[in-house]
Amino acid sequence: MPRTTPKHTRIPAEDAFFGYYPGTVAVVTSHHDGARNVMSAGWHTALSADPPLYGVAIAPERHSHGLITASGTFAVHFLPHHRADAIASAGLLTGRDVADKLHAAKLDWIEGDHGLPILHDAYLAYVCRLETRVPTGDHEFLIGHVETLHVDEAAYDARVLDPSHTHAAIYYGRSRYEALGYGPITTVDPDAVRHEPEEDAS
Repeated sequence: MPRTTPKHTRIPAEDAFFGYYPGTVAVVTSHHDGARNVMSAGWHTALSADPPLYGVAIAPERHSHGLITASGTFAVHFLPHHRADAIASAGLLTGRDVADKLHAAKLDWIEGDHGLPILHDAYLAYVCRLETRVPTGDHEFLIGHVETLHVDEAAYDARVLDPSHTHAAIYYGRSRYEALGYGPITTVDPDAVRHEPEEDAS
């Protein structure tokens, strides 16, 4: 119902858009001409199921951006909370200054399709072929066609992450992470919502 007293503070987007969390952080690997890299990406999303598309926003000046656009491939990983150190390292270090960021972040990996590093600790990874590049202000949205998935099946129950086995890392900003799954879980019955009578607003 409408309220007369606002709860929120209204701030112009140009003053404080970036830096409000929480959210998940993807870890993106790339490979081109013998060079491999890893980076953290806070802005990413699934875009389509058919065809399977996943997008990641990466600034053009990032080392990974050059590798991905040159090779036309990348892999998107999700690491559990106990590897928050690696997620942070992948974001804080740059491949231009660190010869082997995978080693610096203490990330074990195997070579996957297109020579892409597939991270051992990831509970889920998408191997993508770059399809579309969309300029988005100070970033470029790189949209990939997901060719294959690498899944730690022990972490999932019917394609839903099992918090008794694996805790997703939720990012709060300023290098702070929390393990998702420790708090209370509320499940809403979709059928109950669809068939619930509307409240009389008169």
